[in-house]
Amino acid sequence: MKPEPRLLEAFYHEGNDDLGCLLLHGFTGSPSEMRFLGEKLAAYGWTVNGIMLSGHGTTPEDMVRTGWKDWARDAEAGVRGLRRHCSRVAAIGLSMGGLLSVYLAEKGLVDAVISMNTPMVLQDWRARLAGLAKPFVHYVAKAEVSGRLAAERFAYGKIPLRPLDSLNKAVPGVRRKLGLVRCPVLVMQSRRDKTVSPRSADILWRGLSGARTERIFWENSGHILTLGPEREAVALETARFLQTMLGAG
Repeated sequence: MKPEPRLLEAFYHEGNDDLGCLLLHGFTGSPSEMRFLGEKLAAYGWTVNGIMLSGHGTTPEDMVRTGWKDWARDAEAGVRGLRRHCSRVAAIGLSMGGLLSVYLAEKGLVDAVISMNTPMVLQDWRARLAGLAKPFVHYVAKAEVSGRLAAERFAYGKIPLRPLDSLNKAVPGVRRKLGLVRCPVLVMQSRRDKTVSPRSADILWRGLSGARTERIFWENSGHILTLGPEREAVALETARFLQTMLGAG
């Protein structure tokens, strides 16, 4: 069955020229993971751009030809696009999107970051072996998703190991430079995340020593925090943080 076209599309809500919100989805996911949050933030009058990262939203075979440099380039282009209309930009990312958001802050490109289930440490140790396995195994199947999440989100049903290895190799580089971040950062982590270890939030918290940082643990949500049972509260905390730290109205 083909997914609804809406699940495959990037989205943009034009708002005021004060704050632009760049929403970044996760590895093998799509902007559909961020759409609910984006609509909530747009209701505050902010400009919202939910981009599609290279190799996503099509097929896993397309994704094989992409890697961290492509996704970082996409995120930087997203910031530049918002800067044309907005005086300040916040990067808001889920999983790999959170890693990209922190990367943007390390480069001094954004004014605030909301990082959700950002992978400093993965739960499944086998994911760290992607580099060794990729010459022999090209894809690994994911657990099947059903119910409300499956209806609201498009993501690939299998993981291409070459891009996964690229992501794994990017993590240490981002981790080493956490001390460069100077903008406010809100670190969110789901306790029930089966993909990213909650220890990741502690690593971020300790590493972001030069930034004003808040940390929130969500007790009842899984990895896709933006579409989980606490999604409304997640959106409210995101907006509160932006209002508090940036004075965004």
